[in-house]
Amino acid sequence: MPRKSKSQTGNKVRETHTAYRVRSTRKRVPKASLSKRRTQKETIVPWAKRAAPTDEQLIEWSAWLNEHETEFEKKFPGHYLAIWDKRIIAASPDGDVIYRLANRRMPAIIPMITYVPRAEDFPMVLTPFPASV
Repeated sequence: MPRKSKSQTGNKVRETHTAYRVRSTRKRVPKASLSKRRTQKETIVPWAKRAAPTDEQLIEWSAWLNEHETEFEKKFPGHYLAIWDKRIIAASPDGDVIYRLANRRMPAIIPMITYVPRAEDFPMVLTPFPASV
């Protein structure tokens, strides 16, 4: 609503409009996290130019995984692991996120992805046979 006020130079009346700011009910994201997101741009390397593991490397890395199986089952149960050159470059319980994490860490490669099962992931098979004969 316009408010009438007198000017200091004379008796002239001028109208001033006061704008009221309406507060939003949306939650605001802290500025630190916004700037962090802007600085973490993913490097996009064309798929054809990425380094892929050879068959010999996959066999060697699979053997390495089998050697350290118990260690990974304790440390990463129910996680997907991105592996490159016998190193874990990313780990996530979400299969879709693992590719993004690996791409941030090493954008010019195609990592080997594996899943570390939990105890609940193994189905129990019931048999009609008696436990003791």
